[in-house]
Amino acid sequence: MEENNKELENKNNDAISSKSKKEGKIVSNIKAAIKKKSTWISLLIGMLIGILLIYLLGIIEFNNNSTINYIGLDTNKTIATFKGGSLKENELYNEMRKYYPISYVLELTDGPILDKLYNLTDEQMDEINTQADEILSTYELYYGYTEETFLEENGFESKDDFIKYLQLDYRRNLYCIDYFKTLLAQEDIQKYYDDNVYGEINTKHILVEVSDDVTEEQALTTANEIIAKLEKGTSFDDVASEYEDSVVVENVDFDNFDAEALAKEYVEASKALEKDTYTTEPVKTDYGYHIIYCINKADKPSLEEVENDIVEALGTDLETDDPYIRYKALIKLREENGLKFKDSEFEKEYEEYCNEFNNEETE
Repeated sequence: MEENNKELENKNNDAISSKSKKEGKIVSNIKAAIKKKSTWISLLIGMLIGILLIYLLGIIEFNNNSTINYIGLDTNKTIATFKGGSLKENELYNEMRKYYPISYVLELTDGPILDKLYNLTDEQMDEINTQADEILSTYELYYGYTEETFLEENGFESKDDFIKYLQLDYRRNLYCIDYFKTLLAQEDIQKYYDDNVYGEINTKHILVEVSDDVTEEQALTTANEIIAKLEKGTSFDDVASEYEDSVVVENVDFDNFDAEALAKEYVEASKALEKDTYTTEPVKTDYGYHIIYCINKADKPSLEEVENDIVEALGTDLETDDPYIRYKALIKLREENGLKFKDSEFEKEYEEYCNEFNNEETE
């Protein structure tokens, strides 16, 4: 499966010749989903064990401070009887917990804590639902997976379970962004905004591809012919129609937060254009030669509107320096919300879990 994931990422490389903005977002979501796929099954098992523990055994209780209390089990309460013996409540619990280490329990604790901290808006919920649909459709496109196959392969009982995971992951990410803010200087955030942020750019382009059948020289000649026709007054769409059998024509919309999915040369040339103008020189990328037309440029968003996106972008450097920084952020989250284990074995396991990540930076 790991090889398949790598293959999927390779198929979704950031080619300007084959990706629109919408497709770019699908690729981004898929890459993120693949990166986190290893935790999906953990979540489902965590949810299932939560149901068992809460509703069957009644041993977990959430108080107003988000503290998890493990209530003492009744050694005399009988869960089941059979010929020659019986199963006690504490025996069932002790047997069950052997198979569910601390990571599963943390799925249960993080959910209620984050629910209180981040009340997702309708827009955010729509984003999560769209992400789920995009992931399902992309797996269908590349692997022929039905929705049922995808859910089964990844350990989800239903699409709702999958969406619940995405909601938890979305809230965890929001907390990590807030955590990153405490580590970043405000002047660095402002500088990134001043130097890099711009409004959405709407473009369309004609790409003359270089291939086994078309040399670079031939592609450049055709690109220059197209520009010459534009300069004589032929409309961009008419020229595109004239050459449609030998070029690629598509719309590409982007801003600085998804521009990394595009060829750098394309982005820079597009930024230099004014509305209703085109590039008077062919723009060379790894895919061939582009003639780019600027349809529109939106106003630059405010810092407040894009601050989280900026922090997440700057956070990549923090993650490069410390690959476990998100784990440490969530450990801090639990500390801030008074997470305590009344079960001594879970308490010990969680302490070891925290030490594992907190000690990584010194190793």
